[in-house]
Amino acid sequence: MKSPGNDTIAAVATGAGGGIGIVRISGPDALPIAARIFRDRRGRPLEASEPFLLVLGTVSDPESSETIDEVLAVRMPEGRSYTGEPIVEIQGHGGRVVLEAVLRATLRSGARHAGPGEFTRRAFLCGRLDLTQAEAVAELICAENDDALRAALRLLHGTVGGEINRLRERLVDLVSSVEAALDFEEGEIPDDLTLPTQLHSLAGDIRQLAAQARGRTGAHRGTSVAFAGRTNSGKSSIFNYLLDFERSIVAPVPGTTRDYIEERSIIGGASVTLIDTAGLRATDDIVEAEGVRRSIQQIKDAGIVVLVLDGSEPNHPDDGRLFDLVSNRSPMVVISKGDLPLRLDTEVFRSRTAALAMFTLSAVTGEGFPDFTAALTSRCRDARQAEEPAVTAPMLRHRDALDRAAGHLDIATEQARLGDGFLDRMALELRASLAALGEITGQVATEEILERIFSRFCVGK
Repeated sequence: MKSPGNDTIAAVATGAGGGIGIVRISGPDALPIAARIFRDRRGRPLEASEPFLLVLGTVSDPESSETIDEVLAVRMPEGRSYTGEPIVEIQGHGGRVVLEAVLRATLRSGARHAGPGEFTRRAFLCGRLDLTQAEAVAELICAENDDALRAALRLLHGTVGGEINRLRERLVDLVSSVEAALDFEEGEIPDDLTLPTQLHSLAGDIRQLAAQARGRTGAHRGTSVAFAGRTNSGKSSIFNYLLDFERSIVAPVPGTTRDYIEERSIIGGASVTLIDTAGLRATDDIVEAEGVRRSIQQIKDAGIVVLVLDGSEPNHPDDGRLFDLVSNRSPMVVISKGDLPLRLDTEVFRSRTAALAMFTLSAVTGEGFPDFTAALTSRCRDARQAEEPAVTAPMLRHRDALDRAAGHLDIATEQARLGDGFLDRMALELRASLAALGEITGQVATEEILERIFSRFCVGK
């Protein structure tokens, strides 16, 4: 395993534009570099202060001695910092210009500008994090909803790494037994070594974990929620109200929405993709007809269907046909335009499905939206829990390595069943399986793997 470089790196570790910004310096010369640009209010360098203590002072240009910013600085000693190296963090005002000026001062004083993910890469190389935990940092930064946040925290807390290590320990025991047989028993499988059974069991457990692995696309998109209804039923008004901005055009003219419109949002901490479908009706307009066809497909594919019925109008035959289309999806039913007198006979629909979730909403007054939003959030979370196991490995990289590890064990199992003459080949397959598992946590990590992982990070992390 490669060790971190002997140089010292620096970068802005926060996004510009906030009230406070941080410039991070990591490496063997972090304190000497800080000493060239920082003094506390008594004129002392940072090394005169206690570790982990925020010190008020100023950062100055090392060449002109001109003051750049009034800041708080903190030092973290080797072995007790994020990267495992000596670290200095300078907390200044969050404007882009001032942060870049502080960073330039560190670079002029001997630091090198950090590359994408280089701080976290050094934390991995120093043994502060395994590779799954390093990936969790990127997951936390990219998390757009509570589900993605929880999955990233499971990675960061070592849940996946712990599972992998337990599998590796079982495999190491088998490798040791097989190689001992090769070295000391002339390649004979010991009678008490039930290799085929043990290998088959281990391959099954690896595949179970691989089945839990998933890509992040679904987690980011969230549960899809399609609003279905006939023209002018109020779908777009409800869609816009939930988004809190005018995404869909709302007009009294039928057929305003001629194709489905989708927008991602967070509702009650749950990630959702809201889909405003075209009003479903028979039409001779070729464009609108195509929009209706696409909308019907979106309704069929959606995780949750919300049937919107115009409460201000009497029952319409199209409402019944729409209900037939979505009734097998346990739809949430919304009676729209709740600020107007109710003319719709809701019992016609309630009597057709037991325990039908029905809400009266008004996009004008906000009536009914708190209860509807709470119910929609609950449905979204139920849908997510049904899709996600308790332990997830959210990287496709993990799944690929797990699949390869199980495949090598399958071959080893067959060789074990063939007898003693195949013991040497079996040992090679077991070693290959062990290496595949090691790729996940980083016991085996090529430069290509590291580049692929850390290139996903932004600079400063």
